[in-house]
Amino acid sequence: MHRDLVEHLFARYREPVYRFLRRVLCDTAAAEDLTQDAFLRALGGDYRADGQERAWIFQIARNLARDYLRARRRRPILTELFERPAEGGDPSLAFDVNAAIERLGDEDREVFLLREIGGLSYVEIAKVCESSADAVRARLHRTRLSLREELSHPVSLEPRRHAR
Repeated sequence: MHRDLVEHLFARYREPVYRFLRRVLCDTAAAEDLTQDAFLRALGGDYRADGQERAWIFQIARNLARDYLRARRRRPILTELFERPAEGGDPSLAFDVNAAIERLGDEDREVFLLREIGGLSYVEIAKVCESSADAVRARLHRTRLSLREELSHPVSLEPRRHAR
């Protein structure tokens, strides 16, 4: 029965887990490996049927990503959050968004990506992050405000010209 559950989870969540890991790790090969590892770990894991299987598999993936990054001793760099701007979109806007997300604190970035990339609910994110849904909701609110503020005042890379 457990194997059937993991096969169901794999069919349903393989792609969202992979996208989440790819964006956190910015490494396609590592994301593919850790996606497989997450489902293998789930196969050997102890799932209690509480209706939170999506949160459970994302929690496994999150822990694997943290272990991987800790082993590499570097922060994840989100240079490719958006693979390409929307058709007719502004590539510089995609760059600005990526840069703003990269500057978030680790926990803010993780919660933001679980919601926006992983599509998890507040309750699911709370389970993954071992927090409360209210704390997740507040963190996301503050993170979105921070991103909105930062993106409303883009930083120019042009050198300033001093008046003489």
